[in-house]
Amino acid sequence: MGKVYLVGAGPGNEGLITLKGMELLKQCDAVIYDRLVSPQLLNCLKKDCHMVYVGKEAGNHSMKQADINKLLIEYAKTYKMVVRLKGGDPFVFGRGGEEAQELISHGIPFEVVPGVTSAIAVPVAAGIPVTHRGISQSFHVITGHTMTGTELDLEQYQILAKLGGTLIFLMGLASIDKIVDKLLQSGKSADTPVAVISNGTTANQITVRGRLATIVEVVKKEQLPSPAIIVIGETAKLNYKSVNKINYQAISKTASLITIGITGTELMRKKLREKLEDEGYQVLDVCDMKIVETAESNILRECLKRIDTYNWLLFTSQNAIRLFFTKMNDLGIDHRRLSRIKFAVIGSGSKDELRKHGYLADFIPNKYTTRDLAYQFSEIVANGEKVLIPRARQGSKELLEVLTKKEIAYQEIPFYDVVGQLSSQLDNDLINDIDCFVFASASGVNSFFKELNKMNLALSLKNKIACIGKVTSEAVIKFNNPVDIIANECDVNGLVSRINDYMNIYGG
Repeated sequence: MGKVYLVGAGPGNEGLITLKGMELLKQCDAVIYDRLVSPQLLNCLKKDCHMVYVGKEAGNHSMKQADINKLLIEYAKTYKMVVRLKGGDPFVFGRGGEEAQELISHGIPFEVVPGVTSAIAVPVAAGIPVTHRGISQSFHVITGHTMTGTELDLEQYQILAKLGGTLIFLMGLASIDKIVDKLLQSGKSADTPVAVISNGTTANQITVRGRLATIVEVVKKEQLPSPAIIVIGETAKLNYKSVNKINYQAISKTASLITIGITGTELMRKKLREKLEDEGYQVLDVCDMKIVETAESNILRECLKRIDTYNWLLFTSQNAIRLFFTKMNDLGIDHRRLSRIKFAVIGSGSKDELRKHGYLADFIPNKYTTRDLAYQFSEIVANGEKVLIPRARQGSKELLEVLTKKEIAYQEIPFYDVVGQLSSQLDNDLINDIDCFVFASASGVNSFFKELNKMNLALSLKNKIACIGKVTSEAVIKFNNPVDIIANECDVNGLVSRINDYMNIYGG
């Protein structure tokens, strides 16, 4: 018999799951997940993990709660490790208590992993603290509907109306007119501030504000979609949103939201996601790139043993720098043997990565492109100096062509490659929903399109393509796809800047 983990996925944004919850997702054999769970979280599952969707929404239940309970029992007897992934926190109106009781009755071991409840996180994402000194000393969380469909009676609303803290209604959007009416009948001031937040903590977030007397009209005018949270009280007029890192769109439903699909290693995707979300884009992981050593890695091993015979180390990526120093450390090479070697890097990202390992770049081109690196670097290398270039298998040919033309003595070692795995969520419908695909390397391009072909999928004419540089864009063109956006500088900042320029002119 296996073990079941009731895991809270958080309020919507995939970054708000707990570390323990994420680790369990990576290890589990089966996952049973809800509608409000971010699809991005499913990208971290093992390839052979069995997934079951049991999402519920008003008027459209994928599976009844009794059937979900039965499924948990069945899967616990079939799989060693089962995750029941629930939006928010399992025990905050998530019916996690019912599922726990069912597991207990069948003698099945389980563990509850708390999640960040939307009752607190969603107001925060809208800049609203649920408590504030001198304004609200308490907050009260109320469900907008119950399992039986019964509602709070007027006497209960009279109690709520007298409370001095913040009232937070979950799942109450469909009943907002009744909630407001009963609070007004119970003596709550018509001037009480109210905020309604739809799709909280996600890039689709919409926040509208008003007073108790006006909020129903505002919500109807904006046609807010569920899920939404209603915040009633003096803190609802506050807006500390500027402290949030993510630039949530607190605007009307009709605002244009651009969806961007990103590819790359975990580190590269993290950097892209942070920059793009800061600009207000919705970001989806579409291809996870993994670094693998090539047979030439053995050649690098031998070169490292005589590393002090080289005059320059030239790096064209952050990955190359990280892997180079990892290899040095694994072999026990004394870093002091690099004391007479100079370093050349392609851009600011690689310069910063080199600094992490205790070295300053001796050369960086004034424009972060492979072409500028090649030509400018060849002008400063002295006669007789030897250059070692440890890099990816699918590196730029232009770099080597220029160095050869300039009669620079170099040794290139393609000691690693990058292979990709597409998101398990990627299908034709999702592809059509993505406005722009972003590629950060030629190897990423090759892996993405090869895997896409295996799945009989293809990009549509609607999809735009953004590339970090010329080499990457040439790789895209080889797969018969046009490139719309090419970064002038080969780093994340340059890429995001070009995406912004393009979207400001042409839109999604």
